[in-house]
Amino acid sequence: MTLPKILYISRSRIPSDQANCVQVLKMCAGFAAHAEVELAAPYFREDARLKDTLQERFALARPFTVRWLPYPHFRTRFAVRGFALAAAAYAKARGYRLAYTRDPWAAYWLARSGIHTGFESHDLKEDRRYPIWQKLVSDRSLSPDLRGVFCITRRLLEDSIAAGARDDILHVAPDGVDLQQFQSPMSRAEARNALGLPDQEPWIVHAGHIYEGRGGEELIQALAKIPGARLLFAGGKPADVVRVRAIAAQQGLADRVRFEGMVPNAKIPLYLWAADVLVMPYTTRTPIIASISPMKMFEYMAAERPIVSTDFPTLREVLHDGENAVLVAPDSPATLAAGIRRLLDDPGLGARIARQARQDVEQYTWERRAEKIMGILAG
Repeated sequence: MTLPKILYISRSRIPSDQANCVQVLKMCAGFAAHAEVELAAPYFREDARLKDTLQERFALARPFTVRWLPYPHFRTRFAVRGFALAAAAYAKARGYRLAYTRDPWAAYWLARSGIHTGFESHDLKEDRRYPIWQKLVSDRSLSPDLRGVFCITRRLLEDSIAAGARDDILHVAPDGVDLQQFQSPMSRAEARNALGLPDQEPWIVHAGHIYEGRGGEELIQALAKIPGARLLFAGGKPADVVRVRAIAAQQGLADRVRFEGMVPNAKIPLYLWAADVLVMPYTTRTPIIASISPMKMFEYMAAERPIVSTDFPTLREVLHDGENAVLVAPDSPATLAAGIRRLLDDPGLGARIARQARQDVEQYTWERRAEKIMGILAG
């Protein structure tokens, strides 16, 4: 059977440790289960040399083609529009009938070119920075070529309708996980031995960035209320590690906190398997908390370790208190600590919600997500 062909157009730097890069690459690998995939991204000389390392570095389930397109590197509106026009022209010249992008300008020009197009929305505030967004989501003349706008949460879909988007083209498509990365799980002891972690104390693990507003500060303060526990941060840019490390030192907790810095996506499961409790301490200061569908949430669920998360409507679309996670009030180190202690003190509860999370995440794979989107694009 001949597979359809799809072009994914991204303005993300490929590769990088930014979440948008990881998400784009994982989605391309998901599409590759159902189509021949080509990713078109901006050309940066230093990045192009790393193209052959993508599959191993990001643990991509399936290979796909990467094409570099010219990009004016100076930050102007012309650069954004120029790249979108060039990408649409490339798609047209190569005879693509299906395309997908997170760039509203690219989505507009692709649809205008007669290519069946999907636009993925993660942040309404960011999308609306571009004047073309309103035309993209409301202009019926783009039908039937604009096949769908895919929002990562139900809340984002509802907010998009309130902002003027046509409800007939909107779909909910949460982020996902590559379950192949978790198909050979390690025990806690095995993972800790591989990472050189002491196995006597309980370990609380946080994966991902720790820039201000992501809850690193609150998590350090919560650790002070959990005697005997240790905390591991798998992720964080150097400046953020320095800042949060200083907070740990101020709290007298430096010897109980381990910072790994940026970790390749391929190694993330190892850190998650080492945990007694996995934490998502988002705060009301977290950017895009109103629309967030964090990839690490699905990775946490796949790792089958108990999760403590702060309670936000977008997270409750997937997590349910007492069923597949423990949810606590945000911005409160005391309630965060209480949620963690609850799981450390009740291993039976932790095992039960971890099993349920592992069952629930089966529906949130990149392959299933891509299959749904492909059905709408090609239907």
